[in-house]
Amino acid sequence: MSMKKFAVILLLIGISLELSAQSFYNRRIDRRWIASVGTGTAKYFGDLANSGQIFQSTRYNLEAGLEYRFTSRVSARTGLTYFRIHGDDKDANSDGRVVRNLNFVGNNVEISAVGIVQLFDESGRYYQRPVVNVNFFAGIALLYFNPKTNIPATDYNGNPFPDAGKMTSLRQYQTEQVSYGPVTLAVPFGVGVKLKVSPFLNISANGGYRYTFTDYLDDISNKYVGEDAFTDPLAQALADRRPEIGLTPFDSGNKRGDPTKKDGYFMLSVRAEYYLPSNIFGNNNNRGRTYKKPKYRRGGKRR
Repeated sequence: MSMKKFAVILLLIGISLELSAQSFYNRRIDRRWIASVGTGTAKYFGDLANSGQIFQSTRYNLEAGLEYRFTSRVSARTGLTYFRIHGDDKDANSDGRVVRNLNFVGNNVEISAVGIVQLFDESGRYYQRPVVNVNFFAGIALLYFNPKTNIPATDYNGNPFPDAGKMTSLRQYQTEQVSYGPVTLAVPFGVGVKLKVSPFLNISANGGYRYTFTDYLDDISNKYVGEDAFTDPLAQALADRRPEIGLTPFDSGNKRGDPTKKDGYFMLSVRAEYYLPSNIFGNNNNRGRTYKKPKYRRGGKRR
């Protein structure tokens, strides 16, 4: 699904929810749960990214989340995000990286929990919130990552690979003779701006960096181990791709990546945020209920 189609679907869902809310729920009942869906961009930072270039080689993200307002300024949100990242030495701004000739694509999933603090107080009921507000967030996330690349045409001896050109997961080949898992912790933090477009709906823009505890989002971290370290011709060819551009493989010990810095990624998203009915989970908050005035019989006695 393209991002344009997703944006149209997002708009239609928002309109549908807005009409439903106006028809069936009294806006005077406070609402503390906020559901959101959104899309945007994802940018990776690591050994295959150019330093200082924030928007180069960006890919997309799709996300959904649920937020709960604890106070007029503090809330917590849990989210699920699918995103794609990419890096290629062909796009490098240095000759040393161009001749390294490595690349990867990652299809990743993030599950996050963050605390959110609003810059401006949102006192009163949810519909009395400011038209524009700024928030800051930080928390913890669990990241599933799986760097992939395309299979070369031939091995070092010129023998063709039967699946040449197809994508394959790099982790299984241990290109640096290091075994790493597909899951790591990440620390998300950032800032957001939201716009109130109706009593029930916000549109927000959010940008946040994720510091991870792995250096293998791109399958690159340390040194070349040399072609003699591999018995599998495909693992050998993926560990050092210089022969594909007419260069000889590096010897063991040559620099392949920078192990002193962990990989990270930045996501910029636009969300539709909808305030759910107070009884959505079968539990009403007494502070948010509205009460009917008692009716009186003639003579002033209450029924």
